Amino acid sequence: MKILLINPPDNLKSFLGQGKQFVPVLEPLGLLSIAAVVRRAGYDVEVVDAFAQGLSCENVKALILEKQPQVIGFSSFTSNGSIIYELGRWIKATLPDTCVVFGNTHAAVYAEAYLNNYCCDYVVHGEGEDVFLRILDAASRKREFNGIDSVSYRENGHCVLAKEPAVIEDLSSLPLPARDMVDRKFYNFSSMTNSPYGAKRKSVAKHMFTSRGCPFSCSFCAVHKKKGRRCYSLEQTLEEMKELKVRYGANYIFFSDPIFVSDRKRVLDLCRIMKENRLDLQWGCEGHVNCMDEELVRVMAAAGCHDIAFGIESGVQRLLDGVNKKTNLENIEKSVRLVKKNTKIKVSGLFILGLPGETYEDSLQTIRFAKKLPLDMAQFSTLVPYPGSAIYYELAEKGLIDTGIREDGTLDTAVWQRYSAYSCFTDHQPIWTPSGLSARELKALQKKAFREFYFRPHQIFFQMKRMRLSDLKNIFSALKDVL
Repeated sequence: MKILLINPPDNLKSFLGQGKQFVPVLEPLGLLSIAAVVRRAGYDVEVVDAFAQGLSCENVKALILEKQPQVIGFSSFTSNGSIIYELGRWIKATLPDTCVVFGNTHAAVYAEAYLNNYCCDYVVHGEGEDVFLRILDAASRKREFNGIDSVSYRENGHCVLAKEPAVIEDLSSLPLPARDMVDRKFYNFSSMTNSPYGAKRKSVAKHMFTSRGCPFSCSFCAVHKKKGRRCYSLEQTLEEMKELKVRYGANYIFFSDPIFVSDRKRVLDLCRIMKENRLDLQWGCEGHVNCMDEELVRVMAAAGCHDIAFGIESGVQRLLDGVNKKTNLENIEKSVRLVKKNTKIKVSGLFILGLPGETYEDSLQTIRFAKKLPLDMAQFSTLVPYPGSAIYYELAEKGLIDTGIREDGTLDTAVWQRYSAYSCFTDHQPIWTPSGLSARELKALQKKAFREFYFRPHQIFFQMKRMRLSDLKNIFSALKDVL
């Protein structure tokens, strides 16, 4: 049985405009983890990263007709949700016996709509490695699918919806992601990304996960607390780091865990192991201001930490409280200054404009707060009620956002292009704005934030050191949109 796992095309130009230049092209580790499990079980599996390869929908259709797989799995995001809708409907019309499986958060939220519009046979909710194997087992034996709690499907003309998302408790039971199944030449960080790590011409940057789940519960985030935080063993984490360095030539690794530093002892142990094994790697991570102390940041720096990104979100305490951030402005400033005082670690601040209840003056206060902090870089997003987040469900229930689902059950997938955190780079209106701001004001404030933070002498100097001459054209294109 031939299985094809596809990371679909993604029209970031329409979704993000010139903001697409800030998004690095990374290996689809979710699909590659599933591929590794499927391969270990003895199945014939292939991965196609249409996004990284720049393939169109027509290219993907031709590839599917050429390979004639019995099972096709798609990973979904809001930015490519309309594309898997088109591809899924085409597959079920053209190759009706082919089993089509959708996965990831966006597909889970829209499972009923996808199934009722005949885009797929199954939607996997939660972590898909074990669940996908069970679907393959049923397909290979050509037996009736009896249902899995974490899968949505159609039966007798009706949708059977998943009861709960799948969670893998023992992450170390999984093999390393099958990075060998995609072409390494497509993946690296550029100096245009939001990371302070400016990839030089001969350097190689990779990313990996050391854990899943998040101990916090910010209402704008789709990483649900109820999944709990689970960690790969330190031995497996070290094995993957060594593979990235030795086999793939990595000079830098970004730990993509939602909050890498939430387990202090584990971070200290991992840093010790890095030094003992003389990995000689630079690395970055996402931090949390509630988790930082002087000893920790010094140990991280000594183990090669190059940069930390803090989710600061706002310079207004009332707004932080409103999204369950569970921190305060004093602690934010203290932690950022702690890192800068004691180490040479670069610090990024992640901000959101347009939080519930935000006014024009609130947004200006957030911009002033960002400029006050000793940050090396800052990212200013507009609030997007991403499908799967608490804010999404709250606003959808109140009818305050357009979900794309129509009364007759059809999907208007064009709406999802408005779910963009970089709306100021596009012609689209934000999918939602708080009552204290208009869409026009919110987009103007986002441009203002970028201008005021980056058009300062020390910032210009820092960015010039990161950039390459080959980036100049893209830099001017991006600057044109914020002026």
